[in-house]
Amino acid sequence: MRNDRYNSFRRFTDRNQEARWASVEEIKSNSSHINLSDENYKTCGLPILTDGKDAWVDGSDTHTIIFGSTGSKKTRLFVMPTVNMMIKAGESFVVTDPKGELYERTSGLAQANGYKVKVLNFRKIGYGETWNPFHYPYDLFKEGKEAQATSLLSDFMQILGERHEGKSKDPFWVDSAKAYGLASMLLLMTADDKAEVNATSFVSLCNEKVKRMISDLVDNMNPACACAVNYNGIIHCAQDTYRSVLISLFALLTQFVNQKDLTEILSESSFNAKDFGHEKTAFYIIVPDEKTSTHFLVTVFIKQVYEMLIEQAQNEKNGKLPVRVNFMLDEFCNVPKIPDMPNMISAARSRNIRFFLIAQSAHQLQSRYDVDADTIKGNCVNWVFLASKELSLLTEIRDLCGKTVDENGHEHSLISTSELQHLSKERGEALILHDRCYPIISEIADIDDYAMFKGFDAPEIPRIEHHEVKVYDLKKVYTECLKGLRPFPFSDGKMASSPIPTPGSFPFGN
Repeated sequence: MRNDRYNSFRRFTDRNQEARWASVEEIKSNSSHINLSDENYKTCGLPILTDGKDAWVDGSDTHTIIFGSTGSKKTRLFVMPTVNMMIKAGESFVVTDPKGELYERTSGLAQANGYKVKVLNFRKIGYGETWNPFHYPYDLFKEGKEAQATSLLSDFMQILGERHEGKSKDPFWVDSAKAYGLASMLLLMTADDKAEVNATSFVSLCNEKVKRMISDLVDNMNPACACAVNYNGIIHCAQDTYRSVLISLFALLTQFVNQKDLTEILSESSFNAKDFGHEKTAFYIIVPDEKTSTHFLVTVFIKQVYEMLIEQAQNEKNGKLPVRVNFMLDEFCNVPKIPDMPNMISAARSRNIRFFLIAQSAHQLQSRYDVDADTIKGNCVNWVFLASKELSLLTEIRDLCGKTVDENGHEHSLISTSELQHLSKERGEALILHDRCYPIISEIADIDDYAMFKGFDAPEIPRIEHHEVKVYDLKKVYTECLKGLRPFPFSDGKMASSPIPTPGSFPFGN
């Protein structure tokens, strides 16, 4: 033991060995080999060495971040090949697909390998799956997990409001709008019929016309409940203030108000994300990259699916999902900030969940996640660099590669920022920092070099059948509460004891 410690001490104090390039043999010994012509793979992960016939990949539970400016072939060199390898290995994945290219190039192989292929299509609304972002919180609420449900709904409003934060000189209006929206969603959670819990109902509760009814219900709630606390700060304000808050809230709800086809696909869920960790599933989120109006829904979806999977993993004896789920998040920084992302990426590994984060630049990551950006990068064991003109990123990669010392005692960077800018796109050169290995500049095969992934046509994305959207009947609930036919929401079972108002005193008349 003492000799081992002495040898380790010598290794770290011998300055001539401070930095060097990893050899191909070292990378192979620290990664998993895949014969790509095999029918099924025993593992999959980030390709570190690949020529389109054989690949050495990181099949462990580590996370990966890939940096590359627009046009650097991030998708063709890493995203598409990795997704195809996941399919051959029988692992589930959730991918963001800005142009629909991933679906076109990988879904046919997934279908041929017995996958459930699902598409949440925000580019061509009306085709693919339907998903209700309120149903999972509703299920939790009805199971008595009100704190967990409230946390998810709070995340929803935080994500919804992020686009407008910073645009107003006074954050009071956006903060108040988020609070009122959260209170309205919590009120919606008390609905008896799950079909009524949807975006259309949510918008209907954020209307000035229902203020009287909501105010009366709030007056009978437990004042300490989250619904009452968030309502009370606004609903009893001066009328002008109240209206200004609603104007701010409707600015957040524009997509729900103006796009009926969008609210229709958000009214129910045609799949159960809890199944992703139990049966192999290929889930594609096709989202426009030329406009950002639906990007917040991508963030909400990723957060909710992650929470579902964590819950499922905790129900397993070993605390892990039976089928690994990979989040391949292309254009990671183009969608709004995912709440608690540093904690998510930290906790995922032990639950059999992996993240692959693809970003155009470190500045983009920093702008989106601020102080959390370093934590996110730090939790990614694998770093891939393809191309950038961003000096701070070039400097960081250069410094991570380390320095050598020449015979005269002068230090030199293993690679310069200039050399980093001249990696060959044509040869698929990428600088990879893999786990605890020394860095390597690898030549990665293009997706067209993988003959075994060709010849599989993407299945046609089915059209969604239109259906009537049920809306929460607040007037009915309000009337029944006043007549003593049901307890007031969040009132701990309190029933009406005051005289029933005359019909003409009800909002909207009889």
